[in-house]
Amino acid sequence: MGTNSKSSHASYAIAPSDTAEAVESSGADTPPDEQQLSDELVTAKTDLMVAMDNLDHIAAGGEEGNAGYPDLPEDPVERYEIFAEQIKAAKEAIETMKAEGASEEEIQAQLDALRAQSLEYLNSLSAEELQQIAAAKGFEHPALVGLSGKGQHPLVHWLDPYYDGAISSKQKIQAKALQRYDQLLAGQSLGGMTLAELHQIEGTSLPAPGPAGTWTATPEQFSAAVNAWEAAGKEVADAKGILDSEKLQNLLHAEKQILTAHCPELQKLEETQGYYKVWTGDPLEIAKISTSTVLPLVQDAIAAGDMSLADAQHLKPREIVDLLRTGTAETEKEALKAKSQARQDQLAALNKALDVHSVAKHDLTSPLALPDLAGNPEAAAQVAEWATSTGELHKLQTDAQGWIHGVLQPASDISMGNPGLLTSHTVAPKALTNEFNAWAKEQKLGDLRDVAEQMGMPDADKAARAHVTSFIASSFNPALDKEEINAKVAAAAAKKKAGPPVGVDNGLASDEAVKALQSKLITSGASPSSAPASSAPSSAPSQAGGLTKEAKEAAALSMGASPEQAKKLAEAPTPAPAAGSVPKAPVKPAPPGSFNAKVQALVANLQQVKATTQDVPARIDSDVVGSWSFGPGKAANLGGTYAKSLHDAPDGSSWLFKADKDGGAIAHAESAASHALSLGGLPSVPVYVKNVEGKSGSVQPMLKDTHHFASGPKDWSQSEVDAIVRSHVGAWMVGDHDGHQANVLRTASGGLVRCDLGQAFKHYGQDKLALGYAPSGGGSYDPVHQKLYQAALSGGLGEGVKVNPAVVHPIIKNFEAIPDSQWRSMLHSTAHEGVKAGVHWVPTMRKAAAKKHGIPSAKVSSEQIAESFLDHAVQRKQSLRESFANFFVKELNMPTAASLKHGAK
Repeated sequence: MGTNSKSSHASYAIAPSDTAEAVESSGADTPPDEQQLSDELVTAKTDLMVAMDNLDHIAAGGEEGNAGYPDLPEDPVERYEIFAEQIKAAKEAIETMKAEGASEEEIQAQLDALRAQSLEYLNSLSAEELQQIAAAKGFEHPALVGLSGKGQHPLVHWLDPYYDGAISSKQKIQAKALQRYDQLLAGQSLGGMTLAELHQIEGTSLPAPGPAGTWTATPEQFSAAVNAWEAAGKEVADAKGILDSEKLQNLLHAEKQILTAHCPELQKLEETQGYYKVWTGDPLEIAKISTSTVLPLVQDAIAAGDMSLADAQHLKPREIVDLLRTGTAETEKEALKAKSQARQDQLAALNKALDVHSVAKHDLTSPLALPDLAGNPEAAAQVAEWATSTGELHKLQTDAQGWIHGVLQPASDISMGNPGLLTSHTVAPKALTNEFNAWAKEQKLGDLRDVAEQMGMPDADKAARAHVTSFIASSFNPALDKEEINAKVAAAAAKKKAGPPVGVDNGLASDEAVKALQSKLITSGASPSSAPASSAPSSAPSQAGGLTKEAKEAAALSMGASPEQAKKLAEAPTPAPAAGSVPKAPVKPAPPGSFNAKVQALVANLQQVKATTQDVPARIDSDVVGSWSFGPGKAANLGGTYAKSLHDAPDGSSWLFKADKDGGAIAHAESAASHALSLGGLPSVPVYVKNVEGKSGSVQPMLKDTHHFASGPKDWSQSEVDAIVRSHVGAWMVGDHDGHQANVLRTASGGLVRCDLGQAFKHYGQDKLALGYAPSGGGSYDPVHQKLYQAALSGGLGEGVKVNPAVVHPIIKNFEAIPDSQWRSMLHSTAHEGVKAGVHWVPTMRKAAAKKHGIPSAKVSSEQIAESFLDHAVQRKQSLRESFANFFVKELNMPTAASLKHGAK
């Protein structure tokens, strides 16, 4: 077992002592550019290598290290402390490398490797070991998290030394454990665990009530406090309209009386207090709380010193209630105070950015007055600072609009105290870009390049005027993408370096042509006599067909390669043919309808499915995503109805957040729709309900290197047509009629995947499975399957390409396999949140519920409307096969599709 000695870990060295000398001595053989590294950078790299080697040794359990490694302690806590020290040492070494000028690519690669190493080690620990370590590190009640046993254990993230211990995602894990402990105190059980069993697991005794912060009550007094709570709770629950401040004050006071009572005569006092802590939240959740509700309470709290004026001014009414409640955990109260401070910091940053912005743009209507760059050595830095600050101002203005209209202090007062929020100082990106472009036309290109270089443009010296101007303007215009601009500059530079295209004197052959030439040189055995004679023929024949290097070069030139490409082809090693191999003839398109054509179509379909699957992340447990903390957002200008922003997940991946103006109803619908499509075997970007930065909405991972499916029906392949037909089944299943081409992505590998399911279920109960039905609009907004069917009927598809009803069978079969109870459960939140928000389908389902129960529509309850929605969803699933068979037969005149009704393939 361990030695129980903690101090020895500070100097715990696992790697062999001669590692540094070995690294240093290897410098004699390093390239000249690497020999110029500073001593500090060499030392940092050495320290990083040692730390990473030590981490490998720890992860291996101390059994796979080199000779001379000391034994690791058996105690999990001591071993974790050594592990955490090595992570810290590695991060410090990487920071030093960064300061000493190591490349961003190297720094990021090392950070990624370190993060992965940390996760690998912690995930290898058992739940018991994680709980033991967490308890030793101050986590309260670690046995109350990770109860589901699914996905990554929450303590893995809480213990991860790669991340700072104060981040909000770690605090939420602790807050969840404390919340569950309150539930146990209230007499509830969690996963079959009682309060007594928890303390038995922890080896601690049940908590005894203490006098600190309490009042001594007799049993009669405590009973009176309970009665007062019952009356106050009923008043709040029964309140109509905006909640009266006196009723709220009575409930909060009654809760405080119960939770702070000290009555040794009463048994199970803490259990009873736990009940009322949980129960107080119920009437508050449904109450309509406004500024007028909380204002008298705030005045009293400020006078008593229980709340600062700044916190009161920068928090929303419900946030203020949570801050005033006795039953709110201290960690939650600290988080609310931090949120208030963040909003105050945001306003300070906004005013600072306005100071710089207004130097050149006094207000919205005044002309842009940037300095002339010519002959002014300080002007480039001034313009760069102005563009950057203007971008920050625009982002801060946009972010502030998300909360200034909901906090206690009137938005007009906040704006008057912070001029950056006034309409007269609003940054209008499009109009400002036009003004900036007009100014830029009068400047020299070289001077503009200086500005762009100071703003971080990597190839400013190679960029054209339009690229430089757009790069600078992208700082304050989110519609312009810096990365895209940089990519265009790099592509133009590469094209210029490569020379003119084929057909121009001294042009280069395309990559495809070069590959074809190389194939011909290897397999055809082209005769040297067919090429121009070489001035100095080589005596050494090549391995393929006896061709000399000069002969291959001449043959390449004769087939369209440039001199440089021909030389490289001739010098490339020729692989020896395998024994008994026979050169294969090129694959030719098979005649339409032939057996070979069917085989090729099957292969294409498989490639389509594989291409989509490998580019779209698999759906994970929503609770895992729910536990993540996303980084600060950056505006995402991707079109659509709802505001969007990009955030970094804990693993560094980029995720899109869509705010939901309907309070979460649309987010639940889109999440359920994406989940349904995945169960049906259809590719769809996974979507999850999530609150981000205090806003309700949904999150989804960003797919890399995708673009919109922009081609026309005449250019669609058979595999693409099959994918569209299969997707139509899923769209009807979830009532989505917004699948126009802008909402279909082509992935990096060539697959097709649906995105933006925000209109799922919108027209449930009144939509039609019919040719031409497009409630979201016509033209470019026609669903892609509607375009397909119209093209098929008018002969607008490619030669041999057709609509094949048989491809929908496996998709329908997958949907039919979902039990009705599971389907209802999946849509439960969509139904109830939709009713609460009054979404588009509610009137239709209200009528259906009234008809079912034989009552007037006005008397239909919310529960009955939700149940009507779920009934319709089940009926649609059950009739899916018959509906599509009828659609193909009647709408597309395909009588053989009737076999779908019988499950025929």
